[in-house]
Amino acid sequence: MDNQWLSIQSFLHDQELLEAINTLSIHTKLNLAGDSDEARIAKVSKSETVLKNFLKTFDTIISQSETQDDKPILGVNNRLRQLVDAFVSARQDNARFQSQLFTKSPANVLKLLKSNEETDKEALVHCLKDLRILIEEHVHADTTQVLGEF
Repeated sequence: MDNQWLSIQSFLHDQELLEAINTLSIHTKLNLAGDSDEARIAKVSKSETVLKNFLKTFDTIISQSETQDDKPILGVNNRLRQLVDAFVSARQDNARFQSQLFTKSPANVLKLLKSNEETDKEALVHCLKDLRILIEEHVHADTTQVLGEF
């Protein structure tokens, strides 16, 4: 598949993921502040589904990546592989990425999503912030691939 087309698909997927991250982050922060945010429950539910699907797939690919070193992972396109590589690299950057997403695993974020504990909600906000940074950097690479440097 053409690299530019992969970048466009990756960009669109990342935009959907960023929207889900932002929705869940706002919802969780409102809950921590005592607001039930009931008006956006349908959007929050959809966002949870998008994020859960991504995290399950992402965790599986990361596990495969860590056991297979630099060997190709079947069924994973180059752009997703680059995101996985960026994640693995970001795990080494303890000063920049300190959330449980990086110190534990993406699967741990799934547990945080289910929890009603205040400390878990606070940890979730930190995980979502770090994931947003990782995805935004990936989006920048896709944008550069499609549009070039300005």
